[in-house]
Amino acid sequence: MATAAIAVVLNSSQAQSTRTDHFDGAVSTLQRCVIPTDTREHHALIVSLRALRDPALQPFFEELTRSTNWSSRVDGILGLAELSKTRDIDPHLVERLASAEDRSTAIRNAVGFRLLSPASIRQLLRLPDWPALDLVVLNAELHRQGEKVDEAVLKVTASDPSDEIAALACALLISGDGEESWNAFEARLARRTPEVRNLVLQEMAKAILLYEIEEAVVPMLRLVADDAYTTATRMMANGSALALAPAAGQEAWKRLAQSERAQTALVRAGLQLMSQTKPIEPGLASAIRNGEPLVEAIADAIEANASGDQEALAAALMVVIDRGNRQSAEWAVQRAAALPSVLGVRVWRHLLDRFLTAPDNSLALGAVVVDAARRLALADPPIVESLIRGAAREPQVQEILVLALCDAASPEAAKVARSVRGSFTRRGDSLAILAIARGEPTIDPETLRELGIIGAGGGDLDPTLLVQAAWLFARHSGRADQALARVNPQ
Repeated sequence: MATAAIAVVLNSSQAQSTRTDHFDGAVSTLQRCVIPTDTREHHALIVSLRALRDPALQPFFEELTRSTNWSSRVDGILGLAELSKTRDIDPHLVERLASAEDRSTAIRNAVGFRLLSPASIRQLLRLPDWPALDLVVLNAELHRQGEKVDEAVLKVTASDPSDEIAALACALLISGDGEESWNAFEARLARRTPEVRNLVLQEMAKAILLYEIEEAVVPMLRLVADDAYTTATRMMANGSALALAPAAGQEAWKRLAQSERAQTALVRAGLQLMSQTKPIEPGLASAIRNGEPLVEAIADAIEANASGDQEALAAALMVVIDRGNRQSAEWAVQRAAALPSVLGVRVWRHLLDRFLTAPDNSLALGAVVVDAARRLALADPPIVESLIRGAAREPQVQEILVLALCDAASPEAAKVARSVRGSFTRRGDSLAILAIARGEPTIDPETLRELGIIGAGGGDLDPTLLVQAAWLFARHSGRADQALARVNPQ
């Protein structure tokens, strides 16, 4: 009895020691988030924690807003905005930032991540000393959200020394003063070299699309019709026009396709029209047909898109994927996202099936495979399970698929990860455990123990995934508060 009792005590002590070691190791991993380095690894780690969208991390992000490191402060503000019910940045936290540069970084990121409401923008605009770029960007975001812009501010920035800033300001002013400011901008741009003109118009085309400045589409198309502008510039302008003003965009697209017959131009133009979700004029695809298999496949997809037949479009997108061109496959995968879910799943699975069955190096799709896997894991996790089992001899492919389950972060994805774990590389199994931890509200003691090993550095994961495992171990073990107490931002 005494021996048995001693054994129980020793086993209990060893078990507790193991748990403590895992916790200490996980905390050490988390502490790397708040130790600034020249490589800014800490920023990448915090971004990875932000991606978890875990409300329990709110105290961590609040502490970051008081960090002595500028990028950590900005990450804290963005992390809190992403966790808020309204997904809105706190203007008071932006105001507290020490420098104008930090404030600019915060609001430009907030605009990029769509973390600003009109009320917050107006409150921010009341702060003094904003650089001209920030004033224009904040007003552009107001415009995108259907709100009235500050024309007085924009008239000042329309004369800014930066052509790009002036261009965006003049584009935003069109609905207010007609084309008076725009005409002045055109005259200014005419004095620039062709290289500068093209760079400015390319940036403008992106901004017009980003901030949905439909009023500027026709003036922009008229401007880029000049011979001083390159095919690349006109194509970027056409892409924005197709999305915002389809009728004008399709007319400009037709003219460009008829005049530019190089293979790369035809492919890019075709992909622009293939990707549209707004109505397309039937018959436009004839403008790019040249008998080349990839161009013909894209043309067929354009006509399927114009017909409104979703089944036909899904089938045509799969043919585009079969041509084995990376850029075309990317556009096909993205266009499939706007199809009914069952058809989108069909397209993404087709790409992954082809990737698994094609001879080595015959389909250089790279990141397209990761994108399709992530979309599929969100839409239909059981299909990912069948693909994982079919890739038994391709451990790297299996890891891509399991990583997609991690990103899905759903109970369905966790269920698939649990069913396939144990048959991978060490890293693959670590990813499966991470997928379970991300997707399930609670995990069993054995999975928790293994998650602790991973979070402490024992799972061959890269640092951004390692920090997720460390945090999830702390939370699933009920010690999130203790972990955060020991992770003090510097």
